[in-house]
Amino acid sequence: MAKTSDSGTYSEMHMHQDEKRGRAIGRRTFVAAAGVSALALAGCSPKEAEQPKEGSDGDIEDTAAAAQSEELETFHVISGYNCENCFLTGYKRDGKIVRIEPGDLPNKPQNNNACLRCMAFPRKVQDEEARVMYPMKRTGERGSGEFERISWDEAIAAIAEKLNAAIENDPQSASFYIFTGNLNTLAWQAPARMAHCLGASTWAMEGIMGDHGTSMGYTLTTGSVDPGHDAADYFNSNLLILFGTNTADTRVPTLRYLTQAQQKGVKLIVIDPRMSSTAAIADQWIPINPGTDAALALAMMKVIFDNDLHDKTWLANYSCAPLLVSDETGEYVHPSEGMFCAWDTATDSMVEIDPGKSGGEDDGTSGPESTLALTGSFTVNGVACHPTMDDLIAETQQWTLERVAQITGIPADTIEQLALEYANANPGALQASQGITRYYYSFEAPRAIATLAGICGNLGRSGGGVHRNNNGVTTDPSLSGNYAGSLLNDAEWTGVGEGSFGSFLNSTRALYGPNTEEFTKAKVFKSSEIYDAAITGKPVPIDFLYIATSNFINMSPDANKIVNEVFPAIDFIVTADPFWTWTAKYSDIVLPTTTWYENWDIATKGAWLCVNKPAIEPMGESKSDTEIMTLLAQEVGVADEWPRADEEWVRSFLESDHPALADMDVETVIDAGIYARADGIFDRATYPFGDKHFGTATGRLEFYSDSLVSHGEKVPTYKRGDDNPEDAFMDSHPLTFIQYHDRRLVHTQHTGIDILDTVQAEPELYMYTGDAEARGIAHGDVVRIFNDRGECKAKVVVTDGIMAGTTAMSQGWTPDDFIEGHYQCLTHYAKNPVEEALSQTNSAFYDVRVDVEKA
Repeated sequence: MAKTSDSGTYSEMHMHQDEKRGRAIGRRTFVAAAGVSALALAGCSPKEAEQPKEGSDGDIEDTAAAAQSEELETFHVISGYNCENCFLTGYKRDGKIVRIEPGDLPNKPQNNNACLRCMAFPRKVQDEEARVMYPMKRTGERGSGEFERISWDEAIAAIAEKLNAAIENDPQSASFYIFTGNLNTLAWQAPARMAHCLGASTWAMEGIMGDHGTSMGYTLTTGSVDPGHDAADYFNSNLLILFGTNTADTRVPTLRYLTQAQQKGVKLIVIDPRMSSTAAIADQWIPINPGTDAALALAMMKVIFDNDLHDKTWLANYSCAPLLVSDETGEYVHPSEGMFCAWDTATDSMVEIDPGKSGGEDDGTSGPESTLALTGSFTVNGVACHPTMDDLIAETQQWTLERVAQITGIPADTIEQLALEYANANPGALQASQGITRYYYSFEAPRAIATLAGICGNLGRSGGGVHRNNNGVTTDPSLSGNYAGSLLNDAEWTGVGEGSFGSFLNSTRALYGPNTEEFTKAKVFKSSEIYDAAITGKPVPIDFLYIATSNFINMSPDANKIVNEVFPAIDFIVTADPFWTWTAKYSDIVLPTTTWYENWDIATKGAWLCVNKPAIEPMGESKSDTEIMTLLAQEVGVADEWPRADEEWVRSFLESDHPALADMDVETVIDAGIYARADGIFDRATYPFGDKHFGTATGRLEFYSDSLVSHGEKVPTYKRGDDNPEDAFMDSHPLTFIQYHDRRLVHTQHTGIDILDTVQAEPELYMYTGDAEARGIAHGDVVRIFNDRGECKAKVVVTDGIMAGTTAMSQGWTPDDFIEGHYQCLTHYAKNPVEEALSQTNSAFYDVRVDVEKA
């Protein structure tokens, strides 16, 4: 077998190590692990650190860190994880990182944060066996792990030859796929920028990653992909309800606000199929059957309507509730172009509603008394019509407590009490993130939950809201006035290719809308179509595939399909990555990229501007993504578009005349690594829609979508239970299998870091006690998890802290971590016709049927 590097073959570097396997641990050990992590990076072994100083009453004194503080060199860095992008302070000795801790956020130190993952990551960054150290060329079959070392000149020449051939045949057959492995500006955008320079294709990634359901649901109703409040606004709530979001493990900086709000008397309710870390600290945990949150929200709305607790004034002023739709077609009635209409009971006549004049005062009220009808039958210009509120109420009446109790597994009286508590909270806050949307009909739950917030008048109000994530510190747009430019001086960076690179980039990262012509022109395609594209050539062929900031196989559904059908259909595959990944093994060329500790970059973090400069020398021959694209540009005819080195790009970005950066000194920012923008709002919690103007076509909260009438989705509903292809396997594979995010991993970047094994050393399957007993399975057994698509083997954790009929495993493990197989061999990608019409299918990672047996 050919060598991957001077230190051995790929297989030798990634041999399965059974002796390192362990069990998940409790809270006490988890807290201790944080201290051990920092000490180990600092060069102090746990054994040495555990010796208490005499007279310390058993407390551990970190004498090593204190002694090192004067001799260590300090640096600052913004992390690029698809996480919280924390600003960090690091320490190094002799050119090696030895410790990471929270950096200081100017003007808001209470947001400083560094979690175990941040503190431990430099161990992997500086591990030669984990890193791709040199350009590598495949010598064996794809997936064999057989590679040989080549020079950068050879690698770039081989890639350019294949890329030029694809461009000559059809520019769109050259495809660049970017994901979320490094979200700092240069690293994340460089490959997409090259695609735009060449007229090559790329992919709107939210669908395949399973995050798109929230974007669709919240955009339908509010016009925003993420209408979240500042986490500090929790303090202004009376009740917090979290639907399927594990804040304690995945939004660590937010956790302090959550617990402080509880200390102030705010009740926290967590609705989740399993006892997550967040559910464990809640005042009430309500277990729910996976994927049934939309049904729960509909039943809650029925209770609220039946008890006349909905905020009619707010609905009339700021929602689509009074807007009239045709009895026959279900379409909004437009008395003139661009206008909507309602029925005024004071004058007994139709009034036009101008969406451009929607909104109201940010005064904490529901607005002025309204005479607009919320129910009834009317005729406008010969068209029989009615307010959309009638449709919403009619829909909710179908979702009785008894019916929804059967669907969700939540007792009827619990559902009723939950609805009444929320309706009377005044205000109450809802948070529903990606955990509720990785199912078939993914957009239904956030759409229904946003509507639930609206009918109680909790949108655009402090202490209320419906959150996808917590937006944190935001900015005041009024400071910029009529300034037309962007924050950074990035015109040279974005002014490439045909059309706007900014629009191209936004469509790659965010919402892929129904205007497919716009995206096709930009050569951005739905990631829901990437498998078909490779295999059939439609909607676009893929002859050349460049993968960056992504472990594509590990993070995409149905790994068997990728390995056996998708990748074999692609002539040439390049992976650029700092680490040896599952995807790298299936590539023809593997390029070593730097991490955010090794290269220049720039990023925004809310109201802060952050700059990275190299903290350590690049490992091996690794290069930044921008350096690689600059080298490639010389060979593919776009050298003029790549005239700068990384540092030069960063410095040019900072030469901005934006008002928010007026007092910024470039050298000071580079040295400090961070700058608090002049338009930052640091002195109070912020929230969206205070002016009650929503980014929808009506300018109002829009729970009614006439474009979805033909799909039976004109108002929020729950169709997954009746129309879910995975239900065909319910009898043969009776258990639901979900994969959640946890404290151990941010996707696959933190695998192989031994110090994090104290948190969890291997993938484990969580299984309800009754389900395990029925199969003769005991706690700690090795089990086989299987369906018709594939299987994997792992140890089992038998617990009452999960819904019966549900199994769960933390996400981000690689095949090297499993006893056999991998969880992505169980998943699938079934297209949803409604989501395709609306935007694009969201990966139903959690809609997976399996069975489990003792191995």
